[in-house]
Amino acid sequence: MFKWAQWPPEFTLATTADFGRDFPNLRPHLCENDVSPGTHSYNCIAWAASDTTAWWEPDPLYQYYWPDGVMRDYTLSAYISAFRTIGYELCDDGTPESNVEKIVIFTLGGRPKHAARLLQDGNWTSKFGDFEDIKHADLDCVSGPLYGSAHRFMKRPVS
Repeated sequence: MFKWAQWPPEFTLATTADFGRDFPNLRPHLCENDVSPGTHSYNCIAWAASDTTAWWEPDPLYQYYWPDGVMRDYTLSAYISAFRTIGYELCDDGTPESNVEKIVIFTLGGRPKHAARLLQDGNWTSKFGDFEDIKHADLDCVSGPLYGSAHRFMKRPVS
């Protein structure tokens, strides 16, 4: 179903070993990792929000973008509020719907760690920190000790 490209040159043996440990469910036949190249310009939260111009993070020192009026806090409610500023509302699951965009917020120990966006073809897309964006067949692919698991789904009408 998917092709598996080589990891980018910036991966070293140590980082690929950590990558395999951190994402134990990521399997080549379920993932395409050449969706777009690695960049420091945006992170997974921004990627889920379809924003490739800013790194979204609620850091209290205002070093990164965070929507105006949303508490700068690493809590699920703050992340939900951030996505609400761009039209997302809570929903029950990640089942594809016509004319609807969906995202999911992953949590670990109750804290937000990652977000992914549902593509029109029914696959998901994620960004790995500074590394590339990937396309994956299911949410288990990125679940694990680094990102935790899919916790809260949100949706908005396609604009």
